[in-house]
Amino acid sequence: MSIAAGLTARVIVLFIIGALGQVGGSLLLGRTEAFRNPGWSVACLACYMASFWALATMIREGGPLSMILPALSATVPIVVIGIAVFVMGEQASWARLGLLSLSCLIIGYAGTV
Repeated sequence: MSIAAGLTARVIVLFIIGALGQVGGSLLLGRTEAFRNPGWSVACLACYMASFWALATMIREGGPLSMILPALSATVPIVVIGIAVFVMGEQASWARLGLLSLSCLIIGYAGTV
């Protein structure tokens, strides 16, 4: 079975849910105050739980694990870095942003070869 054969519309939707759950959980980590704030901690863990459910469902339904994990490993950091810098105002040089983005793209590409 080829990798493309495992990429159904449902797997793609589950991938998006999984990626958004990881991004949401990552962005909420600071608000949890090291998991001392119960409300934000529950919200953060719920985001990660939704992401893990989506990942497990993708794998159970035949999604290509060898493609899903590298794609998540490339997508999630790029989105989180972008939101942290351009929305939340974190400081980063263009060189740092370029190197981090390039490393994420290389990981994503490695999953396709």
